[in-house]
Amino acid sequence: MSIAGYISPRELKDLLLSLAALVVAFSVLIGGRSIPGLEMILIIALGVGSGFILHEMAHKFTALHFGYLAEYRANMTGLFLAVVLSFAGFIFAAPGAVMISRPRLPEEFYGREPWSQAQLAAQLKNESLWISLAGPLTNILLSAAFFILLLLSSQGAISGRAASFGLMINLTLAAFNLLPFGPLDGKKIFDSNRIVWLIVGLPTILLGISIYLRMI
Repeated sequence: MSIAGYISPRELKDLLLSLAALVVAFSVLIGGRSIPGLEMILIIALGVGSGFILHEMAHKFTALHFGYLAEYRANMTGLFLAVVLSFAGFIFAAPGAVMISRPRLPEEFYGREPWSQAQLAAQLKNESLWISLAGPLTNILLSAAFFILLLLSSQGAISGRAASFGLMINLTLAAFNLLPFGPLDGKKIFDSNRIVWLIVGLPTILLGISIYLRMI
């Protein structure tokens, strides 16, 4: 089955709606409460689209790999707030999330002795780690790709501006999602394996803060 075969019409609609709202919000924010030119809108769509959609699909397909049911659902309240707050000069975006559930435990875990519960718990913990890590890691890899594109671009070229925005968006998404709080990926990673969080999460957060401070 192709990748498209795993995405339902409802999920596709929610993804496109979320992407459209985020592009509008960032366009208003960057345009100073007005709509920027077509070139800037395309740059925003590329950066936000890559960072948001590939992040969510990384969660989804990693969960599918482990046998879960997984579909993205838009958060209408979060999308509305993202657009409204962009007119106030900032964005707090909670566009939605991949809803994950397991329909049935793996067959090998039925009828086992009590000690197998520890094995099951360890497996589920490992799966949670990889599912949670997949999104931020995708943003980190995209940041690296945009950074390379930025180095290869001529000064003032549209490719350089697109790369700069894509780098900023993906690094910000990775850093924010790796914070070890609330429902964020970083909290699940921290709870599953603190060493992994220290290796991946902490440096990304520090780099993200450094980039943010240079922007303000």
